[in-house]
Amino acid sequence: MIKDRDTNFREHSIFLSEIAQNILNGRDDILSIPGVREIIALYLLVPYTTHDQLDAGMPSKMPQLNLSEEFIAGVNLRNLRDTICHSFVTVEESSEDKLGRIIIDDRSQMNRKTHNEQEVKTKGIFVDILKAREKLSELHGKVISSIK
Repeated sequence: MIKDRDTNFREHSIFLSEIAQNILNGRDDILSIPGVREIIALYLLVPYTTHDQLDAGMPSKMPQLNLSEEFIAGVNLRNLRDTICHSFVTVEESSEDKLGRIIIDDRSQMNRKTHNEQEVKTKGIFVDILKAREKLSELHGKVISSIK
C-alpha cells in the first residue's frame, strides 16, 4: 500500500523531530540509525544563504560554494538546501546490509513552480548512504578550501 503525501509528510516530520529531541536529551544512540548522521551533515554543510550573499562574501570569509553544482542524481546544492530546510528528507533501511538510503523529496530536483505544476507528485531521490558520505566529505573539502 502506498501512503498518501500527508501521511508521509507527517511521518517524516515526526522522525526529524524525534532525532532532535533524542539529541537534546543526550540519547545519542539515535545517531546510530543509518542516514541520521548524513541528514545532520546536510543541514550543516549546505548553507541557507542566497547566491548574492555567497558571491558578495563578508569581512569574515564565507564559504564560496556553487549552489548550482550537482550534489547527486541531478540534485543541485540550491534545491537540496531548500528541500532539507523544509524537512523533506528521511531515511529507510531497505538495503541488504541494512545500511539503508536517504530519501529526498522530488522538490530537490526542481523549483517550486515546476513542482506545483506537476499533476503527480511522487518522484523522489534515493541516495545510498555511503555515496552521500562520500559527497559530503567532498563538500566539506570545498567549504574548507574556499575560506582558507
